[in-house]
Amino acid sequence: MKYTIRKGKHFANFTINRLFPFACKKLSGSVIFDSNCLVPGEVDGWNKLTGITSFKIHKNSGRLVWKSFENRIQLAGYVYYKGVRNWRTITEIPHGTWFGYSVEYIDKHWRFTVNGKTIVMNGEMGFCKFRCYPFYGGQSKAPARMVIKLK
Repeated sequence: MKYTIRKGKHFANFTINRLFPFACKKLSGSVIFDSNCLVPGEVDGWNKLTGITSFKIHKNSGRLVWKSFENRIQLAGYVYYKGVRNWRTITEIPHGTWFGYSVEYIDKHWRFTVNGKTIVMNGEMGFCKFRCYPFYGGQSKAPARMVIKLK
């Protein structure tokens, strides 16, 4: 699925799969970032790629996040656990190449894997599970049109 975040926006374009937002305890697939995802200079904060949440996204959720870092894409696990946000870097990847990923919730732990590199973080999950979609920034907006493809 191709997700386009337009310049000056946070959310990716609407896609048909958003009509079926429910998720289970694991998401996996492949991702590729286009060259516009590389932002020159110092980048503050994390952009959301995908993940799993319940009704309270800033209370208990786990997301795979990314940011531009020295001409590469840095990926991390990002967990809200009882309202406190924590993150840990997983790896760095070049743009323009497909990479495998998974986000999984097992027994009060979030497991994030990118190309065989895994981190585990403590966390909780609510009853209903929803898939998170690409989102740029927290307060900052996309500085260019960015394309991210997820399979």
